[in-house]
Amino acid sequence: MSKYGRYVVTRPKFLTEMAHHDFQEVAGFTFPDEVYIDQDLIGEANQWLDINWIWDKTIPRELPGLHSHPFAEIVLLIGSDPRNLRDLGGEVQWGMGEGEDAETFVLTSTTAIYVPAGLPHGPLVYRRVDRPILNIAIGLNTGGYA
Repeated sequence: MSKYGRYVVTRPKFLTEMAHHDFQEVAGFTFPDEVYIDQDLIGEANQWLDINWIWDKTIPRELPGLHSHPFAEIVLLIGSDPRNLRDLGGEVQWGMGEGEDAETFVLTSTTAIYVPAGLPHGPLVYRRVDRPILNIAIGLNTGGYA
């Protein structure tokens, strides 16, 4: 193997279980979850990165429901129109907070979301999908979290 080859991941790890997530096979959504960076794949990585394609609405199923992590997370929802990358190509509902502090966002453009450690977030609902939507989640400073 080359000196830096261990940092180039071309074969993901497939997950069907992860703490605080309720993965299930749902039509229109990449399953199992494809993880490209975590400590199993790159020993010194203190992050994880998963990539999913959504090609159909997931109503009434939420992916995932309300949950939180002991680390910060970045979620990217990216449209697939190469001539208009700001157009999400659908409508996604995203929740943050819980109880009286809960807020719901309806997203129709490519969006980046920062979720502080411990902040409850979800559900994530793909209400309309006109073109495939790319969902990338990046867990920051995850340690041994699985």
